Amino acid sequence: MNQPSPSHQFNPTDAVIPQLSNLTTSVIRSFDAEVSDIPGILKLTLGEPDFATPDFIKDAAAASLARNRTHYAPNAGTPGLRQAIADYLARRRNLHFDTADIVVTEGASEAISSALTALLHPGAVLVYPTPAFGLYESMARLTGTESVAIDTSGTGFILTPDALERTLDSLKGRDTVLVINSPNNPTGVTLSASQLQALAEVLERYDVTVLSDEVYAEVSYETRPAPSIAQFAPDRTVVVDSTSKSYAMTGWRLGFFAAPHTLSAQLAKVHQIHVSTAATFTMDAAQAAYEQGDTSIDLMVGEYRERRDYLVHALTELGFSMARPSGAFYLYVRIPEDYEGTGYDYARLLAREAKVAGIPGEAFASGPSRYVRFSYAAGLDTLHEAVRRISAFRQSH
Repeated sequence: MNQPSPSHQFNPTDAVIPQLSNLTTSVIRSFDAEVSDIPGILKLTLGEPDFATPDFIKDAAAASLARNRTHYAPNAGTPGLRQAIADYLARRRNLHFDTADIVVTEGASEAISSALTALLHPGAVLVYPTPAFGLYESMARLTGTESVAIDTSGTGFILTPDALERTLDSLKGRDTVLVINSPNNPTGVTLSASQLQALAEVLERYDVTVLSDEVYAEVSYETRPAPSIAQFAPDRTVVVDSTSKSYAMTGWRLGFFAAPHTLSAQLAKVHQIHVSTAATFTMDAAQAAYEQGDTSIDLMVGEYRERRDYLVHALTELGFSMARPSGAFYLYVRIPEDYEGTGYDYARLLAREAKVAGIPGEAFASGPSRYVRFSYAAGLDTLHEAVRRISAFRQSH
């Protein structure tokens, strides 16, 4: 038998795809981990509801387990859950999908990654407005796809038809995917029906597929739920949503995508490769949520509205400026003009000295930022204490 040369050395990291060298850990998660060890830290970092999953949902999971619903489900999800999602979308969102075109996923993140894996490739372009959730850019890098960010900071964090037209016109002839996230993470800005319709009119002139990330659609304060671009461009839009924010089910990892019939079966192939199927008993719980959860959504959104109103008023009184969020549960706060550092610097200073943690704006746009995102998915007592600490910090500086 031939023995390997003593001088031969193998580095397993050389075997991974080169795109991974361009990927870094989520800034949201890494910064949250960085500040978690600070004694007494009060974290307004992660986008996770502080509410417990409603009892009727947990009871549905327990009943499913008692019936031994612990075996494989169909790849695209149980028929009952897919029908419940279709009924929910029609009832609350005025979106009409056949159950065959709905695929249940392991949370919205898997729905996004599966859909973009199917749609992106070297030579294609991913277009998205910034600031934005980092997963979109990560998927572009992972698939070797060019990405084009449209900066919305000068238009009140709203993607305008003119900006979209200019971008798409420069990309004619290339496979293009546009991501719309409304209500937006991190700004909380929500596009109105008329704004979405105007964007859809631009899209009609181009070959563009839309991924509409609607995980915060139910957490909307002016139009409830938030409108969807799928209402105006149904033949080109993939809708992504999950139970995480609407029903306080982040740890259950249940989401879905709904797509035009010609596309859904293709996206489902990637989902099958990635995870095969979600857990049966968690799908039974999610079915109960979509069938019976309207009141629970409304109660939680009422609490979020009260928190938003308090925190916007309190931080404005302290001299901060921000876009008034009409959805989600975040404030995207501009750091003081007389502070010379970046969002990262300010977030670290605030965490160490005030013991209040937000997420630096660098998590949502490339390059230095002048923003910090605060999550108000926390009780009013927590928010009151956070404001007290920030006020003392501002006075000392």
